[in-house]
Amino acid sequence: MQLSLMALLLSTSCLIPAAAYAQTVSAGEVSASSALSLPGVTTAPSQKKVFKSGNTTRVLNRKLLEAAGPVAGAAQMLSYAPGVQITGYGNTGASKYTVTLNGVQQGWGGFGGFTGDGAIGVTLDGVPVVDPGSDLWQSNMIPQSGMIQSVTTTYGPGNAADRWYNNLAGTIEFTPVQPTAKPGGDINLTYGSYGQKNIEFDLRTGNYHGWSTVIAGGAGDGNSFRKSPDGFQSPSNDYSIYLKTVKNFSAGNFAFGGYFARSAGYRVPVIPTSPIPGVTISGNAGAPLYSQQTSGFYSAPPYNYYEKFDTDALWMVFARENIELDDSTTLHNLTYYENFTRTHSRLYDFGSVGPQRYEYNNPYTNVIGDKLWLTEKLPFNTLNFGGYYIHTLYNSRNNFYNTVLGGNKGVVNAGGKIRSSYFNVDNFAMFLQDDIHPVRALHIIPGIRFVSFQTSYSDSALQDFAFAPGVGLSTHCVLDGSTATSGTTQATDQGSSCGSHVSRNGVEPSISANLQVMPWMALYGSYGEALRTPSVGGGGGLFQKINPTTGYQLELGQYYDIGAKFHVENGRFLHHFAAGVDYFHLRYAKQSLSTQLANGNALFASGSSIYQGVNMFADDNPLYNLYVFGNASFIDAKYQTYITGGTSYGGRHVPYVPSVNFNIGAYYDIPIGSMLLEPRMWYQYTGSQYMFNNNTGAPSNRKMPGYGTLNMSAKLTVPVTLPYVGHKSMDVSLTALNITNNQYNAYEYIGTGGYFNYSGTVPASGFTYAYPGAPFTIYGSVGFHF
Repeated sequence: MQLSLMALLLSTSCLIPAAAYAQTVSAGEVSASSALSLPGVTTAPSQKKVFKSGNTTRVLNRKLLEAAGPVAGAAQMLSYAPGVQITGYGNTGASKYTVTLNGVQQGWGGFGGFTGDGAIGVTLDGVPVVDPGSDLWQSNMIPQSGMIQSVTTTYGPGNAADRWYNNLAGTIEFTPVQPTAKPGGDINLTYGSYGQKNIEFDLRTGNYHGWSTVIAGGAGDGNSFRKSPDGFQSPSNDYSIYLKTVKNFSAGNFAFGGYFARSAGYRVPVIPTSPIPGVTISGNAGAPLYSQQTSGFYSAPPYNYYEKFDTDALWMVFARENIELDDSTTLHNLTYYENFTRTHSRLYDFGSVGPQRYEYNNPYTNVIGDKLWLTEKLPFNTLNFGGYYIHTLYNSRNNFYNTVLGGNKGVVNAGGKIRSSYFNVDNFAMFLQDDIHPVRALHIIPGIRFVSFQTSYSDSALQDFAFAPGVGLSTHCVLDGSTATSGTTQATDQGSSCGSHVSRNGVEPSISANLQVMPWMALYGSYGEALRTPSVGGGGGLFQKINPTTGYQLELGQYYDIGAKFHVENGRFLHHFAAGVDYFHLRYAKQSLSTQLANGNALFASGSSIYQGVNMFADDNPLYNLYVFGNASFIDAKYQTYITGGTSYGGRHVPYVPSVNFNIGAYYDIPIGSMLLEPRMWYQYTGSQYMFNNNTGAPSNRKMPGYGTLNMSAKLTVPVTLPYVGHKSMDVSLTALNITNNQYNAYEYIGTGGYFNYSGTVPASGFTYAYPGAPFTIYGSVGFHF
């Protein structure tokens, strides 16, 4: 009976305008067809391709990406995918966010207690942008949303040919605006709350003698919503630029591209959720107590109390070739170079009166990689086989110092902490994958990968820093546990003084299948295993205390899912309808877990965890002028084992994994003469989450509450005639986020009080500290499309 009812709903065709097609993937008003008609460009999977895939895949098109707001960055855009949770301290793309996908972490935002640093692959135009040396990714390396035409999330390790070196829990692809067959361009300007200003643009040459080029970019700056009594507004800024050229010829195509992004800003510290005796907003006795209940929910210390400035930058150049060797064989090659830099300077910290009042952290990474593979199309199957090699040099330089004691950025003082560890990392993989399709309705894709991870470690703290008179180092060697000191007074070397080399190899099997049981319904499932090296970056990383020969092992992910997908192009009540629901189960074993504290110390643990739950999504145009969407997830995550300091916390929930999150929304087009008005409304909810306890270095049984935001916008599109260009369009829009001004915390933890323990006398340990989420914000934008 249910199948008959569904068939009735789908039986009658209904034509709708192409503009209502929810799967349009573009920047500004670039049409999908203009990009798809040009071979060699990067495009998101179509609804039909997602429908026939054996993996769970969610594509966020421009309509969904715009829900994140006009000054959003990578994390805010991604938050509209099911199973994704973001944790940050700002409200623009310049801020750093931690991202979890099905509960597993990606993104180094400085938030402790998460699981699996770097266990999700992130690519930009198909090029991996997770630092393979430190295993970290900063979301503010993609700070501008206007140049991104789509975001594609693949859940689980995925097929063998599509993986890189860290796709244990999933893959996130940010696809920038692409060269097109026809010339055109877009420019968008935004101004809004807290002085936020932003400009984004893209210019496309169109196809000229087989060549087509796009250049896109953006820049923005503004202030934090946190309020300081001295009027300091904790400003931030960001900019990025992207260039890509595609050349098509009779035997295939090649492309050259480059990308640069830089984000910088002041970071306000955490705030106690309730007052703590002696913790005042200025650090002085008699000043108002610093907490959300006393000094204000969004209050912040003055500039001369705590001033921390953080800069992240990424350089990337790449070349891609697709050569048809014959009618059935295609050669593919991707070569790229990347440079990651970070400058994190804490230039004043009132709460730290000792030898570590200041901090200068300037690590960097250089990466060169190449991936080469062949595609062989046969009558009933398609083979992909090849491999990649990536070489990386990562340096972890950092200095905690105090100028009063003779220290500075490059000089170590007594009682300070330093590190300058060098990691030479070589990642190698070979893969074989076969897409078997004996009939059109069935695809079975078995695959296998051999992976190798080589890491050489050396410590150069003595060579890379100068020392104040009489100061020597307190060092240790993690291989034999020995320690040594030099000088009349000591600073601490956080790294291991002895060098080492480790080599780890493994095999990763996978299989996925998709069976189209009805024209509008498919059943699918997958199983995959993935290996990755534990994170060695962020707060000194794994080699501060762990013996690499015995404690350094590959982490293992074993993932399976099963589900159903639905796709209707034109039915009676469903038009361009895409939906899916799946159950997933991930065993994440052999984990090396570390948490960085405010005082520079690191907590280490080992463990194994289980993640399981349901993800679902849907998009449709039920009416020609109505677009609706929905995404939801229900996840349970627990540690099977969690051991730190000889104590076991097995059975506890993994912190910062919402039990439920969802978003729903609707956009409606209203013609007004030759103009088009589009009001939009959407709601985003994040469920309760367990917190981490810095005092025990383990997950706690305490929860932070769930929260939701209601959002609205309106866009008016007006046709215009431009000189030398002709009839084009402009639009004016107003976007309001969190319109009910809901006060909520995006992150809470149980702290040791390191930020506020003046002279060690304030009992700040055991209290809850938080980063509040953004209050009501409103932005006005104007765009021109030609």
